Amino acid sequence: MLGTDAGEPATVAALSSSGAEGIGEFEAELRPLLGPALRLAAAMRLDPQDAEDAVQEAALRAWRRRGNRHEGTALRPWFLAIVANQCRETRRGRWFSVLRGEPQAAAPVSGGTDPAATIDVVDALRRLSGPTRLAVALRFYLDLPFEEVAAVAGCSVEAAKSRVRRGVAELAAVLRPEEATA
Repeated sequence: MLGTDAGEPATVAALSSSGAEGIGEFEAELRPLLGPALRLAAAMRLDPQDAEDAVQEAALRAWRRRGNRHEGTALRPWFLAIVANQCRETRRGRWFSVLRGEPQAAAPVSGGTDPAATIDVVDALRRLSGPTRLAVALRFYLDLPFEEVAAVAGCSVEAAKSRVRRGVAELAAVLRPEEATA
């Protein structure tokens, strides 16, 4: 897994194999963001292997495009936006539909102890639109402030708040249907 310890060497090795100089400074700045990036990718892709692949590819993209980052811009929203874009592009790709076919059974997104609850949450997340799922994941999985949610999602702060509210309402309706109708 690409979390804080297990997956870092894979990402760092991939960056190192790109043959570029200055990897140490970039790696030091990127390393603390790999865990949050993996959580974001897991929430968007709903598959642990796809999430790892997306974060590794995003790390390579970030390395290659590090010159595009504006001076003084924080790395976290910039990198998480690359991760989100990578997750969206993977889903849109032709080979994704050919190789995956039907969506897989729910894979655990969190370390919850109740497998049935985990399956319900993953299925509910799968029903959210991409932009709404992204906003919810950024706000609740990564605990980002709305300003950073907006920066990563490429929308205004008001739109980010609206997406999160809409997502929470949709999740509540799916996860607690008897309470939502009462």
